Amino acid sequence: MVLQRLQSVYLLIAAVLMSVYSFSTIAELGIDSASVDLAMFNNIMPGVEYMWGFFAISILVAILAFITIFKYKTLKLQKSLCRICGCVTTVLFASLMIILYNIQCDNLRISLSNIMPIFAIIFFFLADSGISKDIKILSSYDRIR
Repeated sequence: MVLQRLQSVYLLIAAVLMSVYSFSTIAELGIDSASVDLAMFNNIMPGVEYMWGFFAISILVAILAFITIFKYKTLKLQKSLCRICGCVTTVLFASLMIILYNIQCDNLRISLSNIMPIFAIIFFFLADSGISKDIKILSSYDRIR
């Protein structure tokens, strides 16, 4: 049964956004007239070694979102996986913004790529609502039988 089409596209877009965000620059730090790019996958700054954890979590969210696309036969599992991806993305983004807020430097410029997790969260929400509609349609067909 392949009722869903649009939520698969939403999940694919969210997976691509999270994978691109994993490799993008989060902020540009100005320290002593030098500019350092802060990214999750390559952290040059001393004392910011925990960014690898954020990188691993964002890659796992992207992989889980991609796997969720192929769980269309079990809609309840797909819905719960979609919600897990959305919640983890929200926590990841919020904690990254808190860390950026607490970094002490001369000049901090937050990158525009930080919009990607926000759009990924929106696409996870849209996919979740589409899956809910599919569950509702299937339950109405079961009532007719």
